[in-house]
Amino acid sequence: MSVRATERLVGDIVVVPGIPDSPPMVVRSVDIEAKLITTVWFSDARESQEGIFPASALDRLDVNAAAAEKKTNGAGKRANGKK
Repeated sequence: MSVRATERLVGDIVVVPGIPDSPPMVVRSVDIEAKLITTVWFSDARESQEGIFPASALDRLDVNAAAAEKKTNGAGKRANGKK
């Protein structure tokens, strides 16, 4: 589901679902009239990158859901790797 171009979006984390392995990006600014979102992320080389995307191309990343999924994948294992 795409995001809406509102000022409340600034600071949220978004991804581009149309790009495989899209990096998590932080919304830096929003042009409400043009429905464009300026985002910032870090590349694999640890360099800051900036991009401008239409609001319809972005989805909000639910950080709590991603953290819960990560915890569930490791459930049931002890420190030594045995169940």
